[in-house]
Parts: sequence; C-alpha cells; structure tokens
Amino acid sequence: MSPAEIRKLRDRLGLTQEAFARLLGVSYVSVNKWENDASAPTGLSRVLLELLASALRTATPDIVRRELSAANAVPVEVIRILTDLERKNGS
Repeated sequence: MSPAEIRKLRDRLGLTQEAFARLLGVSYVSVNKWENDASAPTGLSRVLLELLASALRTATPDIVRRELSAANAVPVEVIRILTDLERKNGS
C-alpha cells in the first residue's frame, strides 16, 4: 500500500496520524513513516490497512470509526471487527 493510499484511508476517517495509529493499535511513528515513505507496512500492519480499505468500501467512515473504537487498539480485535464489517456490509 502506497503512502498516498494510507493517507487517503486516514483522511477518509477524519483522523490525525496519532488517532489513526491508536485506532489500529500501531505506533504513531509507524504511521508517520508509512505516509512519508520512510518505511512500508508489513505483516500484520499491512493486513490491518488492507482490511480497513476493504471495510471503507462497504461501510461509512463513521461506522468504521465507531466499531473500531470498541477494539481498544488490540490488533486481533481490529482484524475481527474489520472482517465482520466487510462480511456484514458486503453481503
């Protein structure tokens, strides 16, 4: 996922880099580096971002933000919620 795509996801949610990082359970430094092309998301972070992009294709940013706030920044919970959103709204 490109830096521009990551920023677009964050902008769609109307979040700062810090709030976006907290929501996904990653560090602010990671989000900042991804958006400034200093590093790229890998592993679990990449999966989180891809699931987020998919969820935003089927659910509104408000719904996604509200649902993810219940995950308490636990990446496994973020994945579960995003997968549920995609399944619920993609059907």
